[in-house]
Amino acid sequence: MNRISLYLLLVSLAGIGMPGLAAETDSDEPVYIEANSATYNDSTGESVYIGDVIVTQGRMRLTSDKLVIHMTDKQVEKIVATGNPVRFRQEETEDKEEVRGKAQRAEYFVNEDRLLLLDKAVVWQGGNTYASDQIEYDRKNMLVKAGKPSSGSQRVHVTLNPQNNNDKKKD
Repeated sequence: MNRISLYLLLVSLAGIGMPGLAAETDSDEPVYIEANSATYNDSTGESVYIGDVIVTQGRMRLTSDKLVIHMTDKQVEKIVATGNPVRFRQEETEDKEEVRGKAQRAEYFVNEDRLLLLDKAVVWQGGNTYASDQIEYDRKNMLVKAGKPSSGSQRVHVTLNPQNNNDKKKD
């Protein structure tokens, strides 16, 4: 499940340039952001993109209604994407399966290396599906958490499909 490192998409798309976080070819690619409007407020350190936001970098794509990049001293600290829903996709490479996902809100905390998907979060990887109202990926500790142990109303739903013998890599 360590390949469900969804934070890669947001980090790469924000152009942070952290080596090793995206596929080699993607991290060297330029970041493109399209939106109906864009605003940068130097006093708050926020870049706000609103309306049909599309962010691409190499094989990665994120769509949302709104994207806010929070900066302090010109360093990205937090990225928040909201939408109905936010959708992301990392296309398949030779060694990694395609990862797709959606949520109403995605928050990436740069200093903590942590991605939080909130409200109707679903991640698809290969034939597997992970769904919960909250999915968190902590890269520092290589830990994925879904749902809340104290909440019976926010259950986690996981579907793991067996690989067919034809799908397995041949030695």
